[in-house]
Amino acid sequence: MLNKVVKKFSIATASAVLSCATIGTNPLPSKAAVIFGNDGLSGGFRWDADPRILNGNERSLDGGLRYSLQGGSYQAYRDLFSWNVLPSVSEFQNAIENAFNAWTLVDPVSGLGTDLFFVADLETEVVGTGRGGVNTAGAEIDLLAAIDGTFWNPGDSGQRGEAFFRAYFGDVTLTSGTTDYSGGGVISGADITLNNNPGAVYSLDFFQLLLTHEIGHAIGLGDVEFNINPGVFIDDNFDGSSSETALATLTNSWAGLVDPFNPAASPLSLFDVPNADPGIDTFGVDILMESFIPSALIGDPSPLRNDDYGGRQFLYPFVQAASVPEPTSTLALIVIAGLGTGSTLLNKRVSSRKEESNN
Repeated sequence: MLNKVVKKFSIATASAVLSCATIGTNPLPSKAAVIFGNDGLSGGFRWDADPRILNGNERSLDGGLRYSLQGGSYQAYRDLFSWNVLPSVSEFQNAIENAFNAWTLVDPVSGLGTDLFFVADLETEVVGTGRGGVNTAGAEIDLLAAIDGTFWNPGDSGQRGEAFFRAYFGDVTLTSGTTDYSGGGVISGADITLNNNPGAVYSLDFFQLLLTHEIGHAIGLGDVEFNINPGVFIDDNFDGSSSETALATLTNSWAGLVDPFNPAASPLSLFDVPNADPGIDTFGVDILMESFIPSALIGDPSPLRNDDYGGRQFLYPFVQAASVPEPTSTLALIVIAGLGTGSTLLNKRVSSRKEESNN
């Protein structure tokens, strides 16, 4: 375990629902770019950018977020699940690594990268509850399997996942370098649990997508559905007056509007977005952090959409390096190369699929 500087933290605790996913649609109001531990745009629960020890465990972004697997190996974890086609160990490992890596990709629209990265730490034994929920011991993010979860029971055949994290209220350091950012708190550990009842048969593509969704919860993002997380949809310009305006305003990029040094000062607002048409169910509106995961995202190696990138930038603001003009002269072109470097308990509801239709 790396030595880390210990920060003082107020131990105020509360409880809130995170998420759960399944196939289908739901005609209830919905919201996107959802975070927790916030008051309007202020605060939010995040992993701290500065080294931190909580309850004797290293818990911060320093050195990357470490994850471990139930069983201690990719093969052991793979063999806890039922498959339509059994993936090889290397294929399964790639799927898990790609699920984590999806949250580290450069936003193709805004061009914003991220300081988030993840590190496999399979030597650290996972510590779970056996029935969903969270035990913050183990790695920073533990991947588990259960036939009896918080949001499903033995015999359930749904391809489902749930994630819980625990957080403490207090100041944090943002990835942009802002210190003592107040109003929210720090995540101290997360558990991701997937349904492994024998009747829950997975394709590798959907398993990867489901895990990618759950990792979004583990870094602090909530499900977008209003009935799960009411009143906390962050967006810049939602207009639900028609299907056309909903499509335009729910798929545009707003990550570049986030103030990286003070996200609370960003020109964003909270909206009520119906989980209907016009709204989340408008054809062409696909958000990874819907608990009813859009089927259009299955097999997409980059399943985050503009709202997902916006939520990532809000919690973990990335500062784009300013470009430096290359000096030239009439005698020679000088090329300069630079070196770059590259307790609140939150439980979530189950994640699954949303089928798209033109209806």
